[in-house]
Amino acid sequence: MNVINLLSEHISNQIAAGEVIQRPASVVKELLENSIDSGADEIQVFIKDGGRTNILVQDNGIGMTSDDAVLSFKRHATSKLKRVNDLFKIQTKGFRGEALASVSAIAHVSMKTKHKESKDNGLRIEYSGGKLIEKEECVCNTGTLIEVKNIFFNVPARRSFLKSDHVEFMHIRHEFERIAMAHHDVKLSLIQDGSEIYNLPMSNIRKRITDILGKKSNENLVPISEKTDIVTITGFVGKPESAKKTRGEQYLFVNNRFFKHSYFHHAISKAFEHLIPAKAVPSYFIFFDIDTKKIDINIHPTKTEINFEEGKFIYSILLSSVKQALGKYNIAPSIDFDIDHSFDVPFSQRNEAPKEPEIKVNPSYNPFSTFQKSEKSDRNESKALNKQGFGQKASPKDWQNFYEIKEDQTIEKNSLLQETDDYLKQDYLIRERYIITNSKSGILIIDSKRAQQRIDYNQIMNQFVTTPVESQKILFPLNIQLSKDEISAWTASKSLLKQLGFQFKTEKSELIFDLIPSCLNDKKTDKCIKRITQALMAEQCEKGELAHEIVLQLIQTNTPITSFNSSHEIKDFIEKLFCYADHSFCPFGRPIMQTISIQDLTSNF
Repeated sequence: MNVINLLSEHISNQIAAGEVIQRPASVVKELLENSIDSGADEIQVFIKDGGRTNILVQDNGIGMTSDDAVLSFKRHATSKLKRVNDLFKIQTKGFRGEALASVSAIAHVSMKTKHKESKDNGLRIEYSGGKLIEKEECVCNTGTLIEVKNIFFNVPARRSFLKSDHVEFMHIRHEFERIAMAHHDVKLSLIQDGSEIYNLPMSNIRKRITDILGKKSNENLVPISEKTDIVTITGFVGKPESAKKTRGEQYLFVNNRFFKHSYFHHAISKAFEHLIPAKAVPSYFIFFDIDTKKIDINIHPTKTEINFEEGKFIYSILLSSVKQALGKYNIAPSIDFDIDHSFDVPFSQRNEAPKEPEIKVNPSYNPFSTFQKSEKSDRNESKALNKQGFGQKASPKDWQNFYEIKEDQTIEKNSLLQETDDYLKQDYLIRERYIITNSKSGILIIDSKRAQQRIDYNQIMNQFVTTPVESQKILFPLNIQLSKDEISAWTASKSLLKQLGFQFKTEKSELIFDLIPSCLNDKKTDKCIKRITQALMAEQCEKGELAHEIVLQLIQTNTPITSFNSSHEIKDFIEKLFCYADHSFCPFGRPIMQTISIQDLTSNF
């Protein structure tokens, strides 16, 4: 019995769509690339609900005729390849002929298009689930408008795995930024839910980078330029001080096509050796111009993986060009050696002839003499040692002197150690941090800093559950420069952050803070906000986990070593700590206290 069946066109299209279209960002990427290939110099992108509800891309490119518009939704239908040899000289973004067929298989797609040479009306065509629903003439401008609705409506399993609107839009913005950087000569705009995120005019590559990442990024850009027979490398690398712990500003382009390459990333990281911390990642925006015959982009449907025929040579050229750029602009690690001044020659003696060292001998020295017989000589010879307290000897007759306290000797006492206070006989403060107190089983040592972290954490979290955390007004609004992704992360969690005491508004690439938690020190606000931003960028965090992470950053940034002015303050502090059931460990999981038992004390003496 035969078991092999020929798949229907509908099923095969859905399978192909699973490889090409992984999330709404994949749709935006494919449509933008088609618009670029059409010769458009102005493209608008409209997003609703993170792309799951509506994606609209409009361009002023060459457009399509009626026949081409219908044929473009067929699998393996493309205008960019005609023969096999064309695969080795691809200059366009798309070439597989899979984009529109894949999109129409898993969504409702509507397209309006008009060819620039057409004198008639344009064409409106509509697909749903890979099937042609409607086709009619319409009035439209030259170019193409494509609207994608209800992505994965017929693949519920795939739709259920989509992340939140914030996360999905973040991926869309990443794809938009990559294409925008590669094509700075195209006017691009991105609108999300009626709000304009980007409005990028035609410009040069440096201006395009600053338009996307913010004006402050311009100061950190170091130009790079290298031309060889193998490859031409241009672009920018960020200064070492702009390196971050997380990735996000790493862009590689070959023939204006974005790609990922761990091998080339290693070359750039190696060039920054000893310039940035070990776990930091440098920012870079590097463009490769190379013969299309020496690369293979036909590896994966996403077209972000590329094979290079001369990858090892390009690695070396890239490494040297980045090092040269950093050296050219005097960006190098400072050399600071410890100098041993014992080897320095006085200036007055540098021109003098060396003298033979003199050897002094004590003729009266007798190694076999007793202490009493050579007391005078020993005293003379050990004079220098006696000044430092070494080598002093005493007669056995004077042993009582070791246990006598002279009247002029004073012992400096801490204010906490007054004998008149009975409580201080039990509690002591060591190095202004460690509290030593009695317990039933022995001696209890408490780390006051960790204890304070536990107290502050519990107080903030208890307040967060019931009422908003107490805020303080900033005298002058605080402006913090962040990337678009980071600002979006703050905006997505605005209600939670307001509950924790933060009140802010967004303006282009800045967050403007009016209120901050009252527990936060003004001088450490910048540092705390950067740490909170890293926590917000984690996609997997739930609301409770996120609140926990934010409070941890508040505590870590702001908690000082507690100071005590009296014994009663120490007593109150200990009692406050033991009010909480989790008093044994700080919020970061480190132990707060340690007990030394009586048995351990006894065994050590």
